[in-house]
Amino acid sequence: MEEATASMPWWLWAAVVCAGAGVLFFLLWTNIYKHVICLKYLFCGWKAVVPIISALPAALGVFLLILVFAVMDGFVMKTREMTRGTLSDIIVDASLRGLPYYDEFIGRVEKLPGVERATPVIQTYAVCRIVSDETDLRVVRPCVLIGIRPADKVDMGRFLEYLQRQGPTHEADNLPPGMVLAPGPVASAKLLAIPAGMQAWREAKGLGARPGAIAGTGLVGRPMTELMRKELPLWIGTRILWWMATGVAAIVALFVWRAGRRRPGRAGWRAAATVCAAVVGLLACGGIVLEGICFGKTEPVAWKKVVDQPLLPYGQDLVAGTLPIRPSGAIDIGPGGIPMAQYQAFTLVDTFKSGYWESDSTNLYVDFDVAQRLAGMAAAPAEGDQEAQPARASQIQVKLNGTVAPDQVVQTIEEAWYGFLVARRAKDFPMPVVNTWETQQRTILGVVEMERNITVLMLGVMLIGFAILTALISYVMAYIKSRDVGILKALGASASGVGSLFLGYGFIIGLLGTAVGLVSALLMVHYIDAIEIYVNQFVGRSIFPRDVYYFDRIPTHLSATWAVAVSLAVLALSTLASMAGGLLAAMKQPVETLRYE
Repeated sequence: MEEATASMPWWLWAAVVCAGAGVLFFLLWTNIYKHVICLKYLFCGWKAVVPIISALPAALGVFLLILVFAVMDGFVMKTREMTRGTLSDIIVDASLRGLPYYDEFIGRVEKLPGVERATPVIQTYAVCRIVSDETDLRVVRPCVLIGIRPADKVDMGRFLEYLQRQGPTHEADNLPPGMVLAPGPVASAKLLAIPAGMQAWREAKGLGARPGAIAGTGLVGRPMTELMRKELPLWIGTRILWWMATGVAAIVALFVWRAGRRRPGRAGWRAAATVCAAVVGLLACGGIVLEGICFGKTEPVAWKKVVDQPLLPYGQDLVAGTLPIRPSGAIDIGPGGIPMAQYQAFTLVDTFKSGYWESDSTNLYVDFDVAQRLAGMAAAPAEGDQEAQPARASQIQVKLNGTVAPDQVVQTIEEAWYGFLVARRAKDFPMPVVNTWETQQRTILGVVEMERNITVLMLGVMLIGFAILTALISYVMAYIKSRDVGILKALGASASGVGSLFLGYGFIIGLLGTAVGLVSALLMVHYIDAIEIYVNQFVGRSIFPRDVYYFDRIPTHLSATWAVAVSLAVLALSTLASMAGGLLAAMKQPVETLRYE
């Protein structure tokens, strides 16, 4: 919440200050009798219940629009963060066919304006076989084999942050018994290297030398729903609801008591006030007794949380197999038409978790040269009538320096590729697809953004209902207050002055509802995880299952711009809708009004 407020643009702060100064100037500039009468209409007599209740739709609209947008925007931002994962700013994708002379082309790309660095990547589909001698585990899963140059990959983005063993905020908690690894940071270039302690443990077990690999936590593990327990005050949900009911009953009793005072001769009002006071007293006494029983006592509250259960400890082997692809795009076929499948055993040196299940459950990162050989993209010398084949790469990932717009860099990279083809006089080179990372992940990003926009649009429609309700109440209040309107006009008040009374009436209603809704939404967003625990305890079920969303907590992002915009919109709607009563009051004639009073 504090970050969203701090990031509020200067012009928005200036707009809020100017709006406040304008309201203050309006209050000081207009006649004082208007404000006195507005407050009298709002807070005097039993009829004051009607305008105060009419502020509740405004409060509800502000509350829901801010809260729902904060949660949905949190989902969008969390999804953007997860889907970005280890992708670079721009991806030059040549698919499974591969891009020849990639190092030469990278040299051209790195000279383009706005480009900081570029690196080749191998990406192909494979089958991963997980074998654990300690647990006698045999699992076969599809995976995406990704060949990287570790030092370059770390420079591209947040790859190092997602590592579970070698990352800056993680520890090696998946080591088999007897393995000891030296603590401390690991050089980027050695992320796929087997540590000395792991190699010593493998030699003691009689295991051979293997290339290192980093697998997604979902590929070499499985997500498990685990019950987490936390000590909370005893019956906290029941106590909150109890005191909320007490507060509502106290407000009702106050209005009934005030209405009874204005009608001292009616026994019904006195009886109703007595009953309301008794109910409030019983609720308050019950709340005090409940607090006394629960004082200092706690109870364990359980909620579900997704944890990754590893199936393969660090230092164990896994096997990946893939089908090599020729430069023409055909599968490499051997004698008899049998595909020439390639296999390689790897040693698990680390795991990877970005929070995006699609990548965490499939990605297997290995050394670039090893992946290039498995995918059939390594350089091949000339044999017989076969021409020599250059080495290929599936992708070129590009990091930008922020000085040029990504879309513009995409266009310059495409132009650079055409220039590269002309320089190489190539005729059968593949045509790569150049995209920003957002375009690359547009499917999942478009879905969550569409859900957010549709939800906010549907909730925004109810503001129209709030405006209609305010207009009706303003019209009814102008009709009820016909005598007051006639007296004011008989004393010399102008039609515009009397009509502006009801504009002020609508402004106060909107201001009250906006303040209540805004404060409630800010508190809800700030304490949303704690409130979820209380609600889960009260209803007996999880309203935000972690095993579905794969989130540790409910994601929220409070936009100060959105909060201020919604509040000002509701305030403006309330003021404009009250024109219905203002027009009725302005058209009334004092003689006709007072004749029937």
